[in-house]
Amino acid sequence: MKKNIIYMGLCLLAFAGTVRAQEELNGKITVDDVTLSATDDSVCVQMHIDFSALHVSANRLVSLFPSLQIDGSAVRLPGIDIMGRKQYILYLRNRSDEDNQVVIRRKNDTSQQWHYRAAVPVAQRPDQVRLYLDEDSCGCLREVLASRNRLLAEGSFKPKIFVPHFVYVSPQAETRKTRNEQGAAYIDFPVNQTDIRPAYRDNQTELAKIENTINRIKDDADVSIIRITIKGYASPEGSYANNRRLAEGRTRSLVDYLKKEYPLDAGLFQLDYEAEDWAGLRDFIAKSSLKEKEALLELVDSDVHADAKERRLRTDYPEAYRTLLRDCFPALRHTDYVVEYTVRGFDVEEARQLIGKEPQKLSLQEMYAVAQTYEVGSEEYKEVFETAVRLFPDDEVANLNAANAAMQRNDLTGASRYLDKAGKSVQAEYARGVLAAIKKEYAAACVHLEKAKAGGMKEADNVLMEVKKLM
Repeated sequence: MKKNIIYMGLCLLAFAGTVRAQEELNGKITVDDVTLSATDDSVCVQMHIDFSALHVSANRLVSLFPSLQIDGSAVRLPGIDIMGRKQYILYLRNRSDEDNQVVIRRKNDTSQQWHYRAAVPVAQRPDQVRLYLDEDSCGCLREVLASRNRLLAEGSFKPKIFVPHFVYVSPQAETRKTRNEQGAAYIDFPVNQTDIRPAYRDNQTELAKIENTINRIKDDADVSIIRITIKGYASPEGSYANNRRLAEGRTRSLVDYLKKEYPLDAGLFQLDYEAEDWAGLRDFIAKSSLKEKEALLELVDSDVHADAKERRLRTDYPEAYRTLLRDCFPALRHTDYVVEYTVRGFDVEEARQLIGKEPQKLSLQEMYAVAQTYEVGSEEYKEVFETAVRLFPDDEVANLNAANAAMQRNDLTGASRYLDKAGKSVQAEYARGVLAAIKKEYAAACVHLEKAKAGGMKEADNVLMEVKKLM
């Protein structure tokens, strides 16, 4: 046996358990100041045992058997043997270093107490812990664990965690659902010519891009075309005046061609043009590995007239110019097209059918109505808001709702990214507070939740109180 305190671990960040009233064993031993505590790796027990009123004959001993029940599993703690004089001498003769009992020699008619401490390792912080204690004055219980034990203390030590409450926001209904589809076509023209030739080079393929877009929208019973904008560009080689003539003439030829092809109101077509696509040229240079890239960009960004810029490109940077002429300028001769249209409204059942196939036809409000038909927090529910933010990437409400959906999936990085675009509404501040609390950044959470509370959001008050308890 070993004398004195048996203490198998260090108790940090302790949580006190529920303690029962002072216990008396055998009418002679009292136990009080009982404390249970737990950490992520140990459960600790402390109690004060007073056996001043106990009389132990020289040849007898009284044994105390403390034990723990940790989430339903019984664990025996080091026992306490209070021995009479002769029994203690016998113990000293036969003791073993492997014994872990607390052994005390009782000096009858004297005041004696013992502060008992013990700890047992655990794999994780337990939920429910109970401390039991039994006594034996004859030795018959030495191999029995918790057979007639008294409950001294109990406590729940499951760590408190933040349970978030998400607040989704209903978007405002669109009074008019306007959508558009756009693209770019590369129509070839003979040098210095403006008349369109469908069979020239790859023009059939390029014209089909525009025609297919118009046909798809024109034949959709749910939509109505309100505008078709055609904007043509020329490349910078040659004079600006001639490029302007070519850009305008070629764009007009394409518009006239489309008017003949489609029995649409001529007023739907709008023509625009830009003589030289310097923005496209700059973008190409910025992404290139041309060795004079910085000088070229400085020239493109300068206030020099377009003809002078093009001349300096050609004379000052001949090698780069040849590269641009071959790899860049053909792509600058393009025609951008935008087909704008309105979409009719849909009821919830229609919207449910469309959200998986043609979600672009739906408004944010219609998508929100679809979400309400699913169980809150379900995969279908969250997917609706992911779809909404994909189609409306700059909308504050779409980003706010997508942030909530991301937090429910534990995608905290995505939630943070969405909240960057969610604006400054009280609901957005509340969501930022919830995200910070989930990340255990409680101080930051309080800042956001205080703003939401000050803005009149009732939910923020309850969450704020919960966060303060966790701090």
